[in-house]
Amino acid sequence: MNHAQWETAAAQALAMTRLFPSHPYAWTMLGIVYAQTGRLPESLPALQQAVALNPEDAGMHNNLGNAQRQLGRLAEAEVSCRKAVELSPGYADAHNNLANVLQELGRLPEAKAAYRQAIALNPEFAMAYGNLGRLYRAQGELADAESCLRRALKLNPADHELKSLYAQCISTMRFERIHPEIYALTAQALAEAWTRPSELSGLACHLIMLNPDIGMLIRAAHTADPAATMALPPDDALLQALLVSVPVYDDDVERWLTRVRRQLLQHTAGAEEGPAAGRLAFLSALAQQCFINEYLFACSADELQIVSRLQAELAEAIAGGAAMPTPAQLLVVACYTPLASMAGAEALLAQAWPDEVRTVCTMQIAEPLQERELKRSIPSITSIDHGVSLEVQHQYEENPYPRWVRTPLALPPVALDTYLQQLFPHMDIVPVEHIQQPDILVAGCGTGQHPIQSAQLIRGGHVLAIDLSLASLAYAKRKTIEAGIANIEYAQADILKLGSKARSFDLIESCGVLHHLENPFDGWRQLVALLRPNGLMRLAFYSETARRHVVRARELLSSEGFASTPEDIRRARHYLKEVDRSDTLGCAVRSTDFYSLSACRDLLFHVQEHRMTLDVIEHFINEQGLTFLGFELDPPVARAYQARFPEDRALISFENWKQFEQENPDTFFGMYEFWLQKRA
Repeated sequence: MNHAQWETAAAQALAMTRLFPSHPYAWTMLGIVYAQTGRLPESLPALQQAVALNPEDAGMHNNLGNAQRQLGRLAEAEVSCRKAVELSPGYADAHNNLANVLQELGRLPEAKAAYRQAIALNPEFAMAYGNLGRLYRAQGELADAESCLRRALKLNPADHELKSLYAQCISTMRFERIHPEIYALTAQALAEAWTRPSELSGLACHLIMLNPDIGMLIRAAHTADPAATMALPPDDALLQALLVSVPVYDDDVERWLTRVRRQLLQHTAGAEEGPAAGRLAFLSALAQQCFINEYLFACSADELQIVSRLQAELAEAIAGGAAMPTPAQLLVVACYTPLASMAGAEALLAQAWPDEVRTVCTMQIAEPLQERELKRSIPSITSIDHGVSLEVQHQYEENPYPRWVRTPLALPPVALDTYLQQLFPHMDIVPVEHIQQPDILVAGCGTGQHPIQSAQLIRGGHVLAIDLSLASLAYAKRKTIEAGIANIEYAQADILKLGSKARSFDLIESCGVLHHLENPFDGWRQLVALLRPNGLMRLAFYSETARRHVVRARELLSSEGFASTPEDIRRARHYLKEVDRSDTLGCAVRSTDFYSLSACRDLLFHVQEHRMTLDVIEHFINEQGLTFLGFELDPPVARAYQARFPEDRALISFENWKQFEQENPDTFFGMYEFWLQKRA
């Protein structure tokens, strides 16, 4: 149900309690509906009244315990759940809820036992399998987590939350041999975007290398045997899903695809199309991969010469002076250059192509044309005239970042305070004023992944997403329309000038943005000023410590005179890989950003980059009177910190984190990503 329907249900449930004040089920229904509408404090007295009216009903104790747990009243929740189990020992849901409470209390062995008891009582209990899998994953027991989550998915294959959790679980796993079910599920997870496909690219490459029919071809790319390289891979759902979803984050697979592309070009450019004619699906997927990574693969002078000839022939065909190329020939051209770069390319959309070609024409012609039109509909709410702002704008007009294809599955939206309480269970978070319909600002939205995620996640939220780059905003708006999302408003603006606008927000998110301003703290102050009392803020900054290899790589590239042109970026990647053989460049050449043109430019050639230290961040937070709620952490990092500093259950001690980062300098390579609250 939508928000309005839940509110109607709440009004009806309240009326029922007035008509039947002694009926426990009326109070139960009211409590459940209040919980569903994010009114947890109001749900509690209703559920307590239901228990008082019928103290021998296990289900009512179970409902009360669940509400108490969500409110953080864990000791009371344990009492209620144990009472439910006592009244009905065979009640699987009560054992599951008790396990949830025990897990949040940190009593993990007891929680596992309670989950297993729930499963023993109901072997088809998908939720219990999912919860146990989540607990195993949090403890780093990935094999057990994967097994539980796979079982949960078999029982409930339509559950988006289970799909997302399973994809996140397997994303960091590696295997010694092919497991057919995991292989197939990884392909499905990529094709359906159970999580961001970028999280699964590394695993997919790993599994493909284990596939004997494809791995041998990839390893052959290390040789000079063109016959071995030219053999096309068998039809494979995982390889297909990988190529059309996300850049390939693997040097060996990239090398193989680069060689295959060259061989296909040489064969297809001739009178005989060779093996490509019968393998349009693979050639189409390769053309999509090349477009997704923005033609990052190395390209020889000989290849460029052949491509130039094919482009000239295609231009003549578009102009009506020659026959259209074959499907394979058109796809080969699309493997080397975006079709939209051809004058009059929209004429290709009117041709009767096979589906494999039409998919590529949509991606490379129709969608860029749509973005060009969408630029006209995006308002400008501030001027952009500051020197650094103009330079950053220019970079992202040329290279919108990041390029992405698939919107992850939407999970059930939750109230903003509920989401934060789940993320930081040991923190006292004051509800924001407009909790039912929070106003959200995404300052520096890029190509739309961030605002789309926020719009889908936060129940009732309305998002204003701003950016300097119209090209990025048009990309974001196209993807938003594609996903059918209606609660995002896009606008062009400079963060530094937002203070002149009479708007305020309950949540402001700016991740990976402020450190590209001339003075990040000027932008940060502007955003704090736009935050309502008790408003929340999510920020992310580069770490001076974790980016040390990137700094070294940028110094090397500068000393060698590399520029931020596409050709120089391709050459720079080869140069850095050679340097890394003897002088490690760490994450600078192992980051996922190393594998697409716009991302590599953002990583190694950005026109403006600041890096932060925890000392500086802590000082500014204290200066502004903000409350630090905590970092967003991958489970292995959270476990390692908890083992190192068990006394800090909330994981918020800056002094501890400074020491932890010193001992583990790559901890925050992704960025310091954290949440704050502005107290009233």
